[in-house]
Amino acid sequence: MYVTGTYQHNLDAKQRLTLPADFRRQIDGTVYLVRVLDCVYGFTPEGHRDYVDSLFADGYDPRDRKMEALRRYINAQTVMSDVDSAGRVSLSKMDAKVHALLGREVVIVGNTDHFEIWNAAAWNEKQEALTDEDFAALLYRE
Repeated sequence: MYVTGTYQHNLDAKQRLTLPADFRRQIDGTVYLVRVLDCVYGFTPEGHRDYVDSLFADGYDPRDRKMEALRRYINAQTVMSDVDSAGRVSLSKMDAKVHALLGREVVIVGNTDHFEIWNAAAWNEKQEALTDEDFAALLYRE
């Protein structure tokens, strides 16, 4: 999956979200959704595995308590959702913290190998706070 762009959407009464058509074309039926701090990441099954593996770039050691705790937490927070015939994914299986975090009005952001679902007001606030100088500092190495 390779996704980019920003899309305004609303969750419906059943906590379903219609994915942008560009994203749907790259997803084969199932997405993995996981809350990561202040938004929800959406992955293809392979993308989710790659994401979890990337957290342990130097190798996973099941005897390392921190590694085991992180892997357990990420996987426990992850839910699978089939993309229905209308191109929607359901967030209904996610916990109450996610529903409180996102609200009804959301923004879907393509972030290369995954998409992110943000509360619209929180996303807009982050974007408005990002100055050209901040962007330049992120873009260029010192």
